[in-house]
Amino acid sequence: MILGLNSAWQLDHHYRTRAGIHPRAISNALKTIRQNPAYQNSIKIAVWHHPLNSPYEDRIKDTGFMERLAQAGFRFALHGHIHKAENSLYRYDLNTTGRKLDIVCAGTFGAPIREWVPGYPLQYNFLKLEGNKLTVQTRRREELNGAWKPDARWLMGAGQNPLPYYEIFDLV
Repeated sequence: MILGLNSAWQLDHHYRTRAGIHPRAISNALKTIRQNPAYQNSIKIAVWHHPLNSPYEDRIKDTGFMERLAQAGFRFALHGHIHKAENSLYRYDLNTTGRKLDIVCAGTFGAPIREWVPGYPLQYNFLKLEGNKLTVQTRRREELNGAWKPDARWLMGAGQNPLPYYEIFDLV
């Protein structure tokens, strides 16, 4: 089950940094999807544009909606905007079996050159759900009209070469 959220609902040419998720929008969305018979037995993914963690002001500062998503059983959160691939974790319950949301951030697939992050190529993620595992494969293109290829950036431990993917287990 995929839930799309609008993190740009307050943005305009005067207020370029007011990213956020409207509290009533999340309430209405959760109320609606809970009525779907597939709700209980589905992997739940939320998607929006702006990041939660960023050194810039145009990030989502009120993250209370993350608690609501975790309580509703969401397992993954996908966002963009910072134009580089990253991953992080939001944990609602601190115990080892507690509810958690893995956060997957994509790079930029086609932003104008003026918006490219120095030192980062164009990127996209390919997500593969298989059994109880999600594999996030990162692809890159370093030249404007160059070929897409694996982006080996995910460190797997000291002394090991980085991989072009990472895996998340225990999806449910």
